[in-house]
Amino acid sequence: MPDKPPLTPERMQILICVSNRLLMALGMLMALLIPGALLTYWFGAVIVGAVPMMTLLVGALGGFVGLQRRLGQLADEDLTLMSKSWVFTFLSPLVGGILATLTYVLFISGLLTGDLFPKFVSDKLPSAVQGIEILFSIHGEATDYAKLIFWCFLAGYSERFATDILAHFESSDSRPTQRP
Repeated sequence: MPDKPPLTPERMQILICVSNRLLMALGMLMALLIPGALLTYWFGAVIVGAVPMMTLLVGALGGFVGLQRRLGQLADEDLTLMSKSWVFTFLSPLVGGILATLTYVLFISGLLTGDLFPKFVSDKLPSAVQGIEILFSIHGEATDYAKLIFWCFLAGYSERFATDILAHFESSDSRPTQRP
């Protein structure tokens, strides 16, 4: 792990600015996440698309936590970009949300299986599910949702973890073989 850059007064000001931006952005994310969870609880029914939306938001939350953890080791140029642009502030959490959603797709596709991973089943007969509808018509046990939240947070927190999983599928034997 590289050494931390020296903490100069200018760097400290930039770190404070970026930390404040991250806190505000995290507050906005929580403002979306908490009411959505409460609405689902109060109405006693799963809102269509709630699980994919939850995976995106939990992955983004993991991205915020991971970015905050790495903040002291970022180069001055990266910190300056983040202090001047909301886009750069949201980039890591957005990527975390996307990777968490891809992790969710790997779970429901059955490509990642085992006791450590969630297992979901379709709400409908296989012949009744059309296309992408499968993403919105699945269910699992409470432990499966807990596992999903954990893995989605981890995918957002550690982009490298999620990209390593994807790289595993890229380099697996699923590639077409060439005949001599």
